[in-house]
Amino acid sequence: MKNKKSLRILSFLVIGYMLMALLWWAILLHRKNTEVFVLKSDLLKETFMNKAGVTNVDVTTMPEFQELKSYYERQMYMIFGEAVVFGITLIMGIYFINRAYVRELSAAEKQKNFLLSITHELKSPLASINLIWSTFIKRDLPNDKIKELSADGLKESTRLEELFNKILISTRLDKAYPFNFERVNISELISTSVDRFQNLHSEAVLIKNIESEIIHDIDQESMVSVIKNLLENALKYSPSKKEITVDLRRSGNQVIIEVSDLGIGIPKEEREKIFDQFYRIGSEDTRASKGTGLGLYIVKQIVHAHNGNIVVNNNDRSGTKITITM
Repeated sequence: MKNKKSLRILSFLVIGYMLMALLWWAILLHRKNTEVFVLKSDLLKETFMNKAGVTNVDVTTMPEFQELKSYYERQMYMIFGEAVVFGITLIMGIYFINRAYVRELSAAEKQKNFLLSITHELKSPLASINLIWSTFIKRDLPNDKIKELSADGLKESTRLEELFNKILISTRLDKAYPFNFERVNISELISTSVDRFQNLHSEAVLIKNIESEIIHDIDQESMVSVIKNLLENALKYSPSKKEITVDLRRSGNQVIIEVSDLGIGIPKEEREKIFDQFYRIGSEDTRASKGTGLGLYIVKQIVHAHNGNIVVNNNDRSGTKITITM
């Protein structure tokens, strides 16, 4: 952030200095142009007086003077025209360079955040699995403890698998992902996905408001991924009251899916950014929640592939409401 701010200040200073220099250059050229015009006017007057043998004459009515005046007026317009064009070009050049540099900084920051988060996401389950296996090797455990630790190990390995799947899907979405669209009972699909999520996360309170028998052309696998990612995101940012509501309804020829939570909410200025690849709110060094910044990116890409739209708003009570319209 400090680098971006310093870059903007430096850019404005450079633009200001160069524009002042350009203005001074234009003023000096104008002055020189005026001086040359006055000298040539005096020379024209003196030449005419010598030829006519008179001591004074008004040359402003002479064709030669009018031609000379017209020439130097064109010179003046050319000077200021070139100054304006050069100034606009300078501002545009610095603007585009600054924008490209800011994008590079943003991309580098996202890459850093991704590497930090992916390292943490990989280390945590691997450490747990290693600890479980180490316990199995070093100790003789009763059957109930073996089952408990095995369940924990399976949970961590599943977490690793899901992480790799997200990275794989994200990579494939950047290219030509082969969506398989077919007529599907989306009511049953979403209801089943919510039930599976509930079984894995007993701490969540899931409320379903699902209109029955909604048939729509979708890619089943990717739509399951959308619902799962939205539920995971809602649960992750609901530190206290983990109540999540899933709505599905038809409005005319549109299918509307809404996932609402009572969590901490998303600042207005962050709502478009959260769908960027690797983007996560806050700094990776201080962030407490898990994640890689891929979930909502995957959701948005899949929704767009379904000719849909996704928006983020405040929930009516508190927290966040994400609405998908297809």
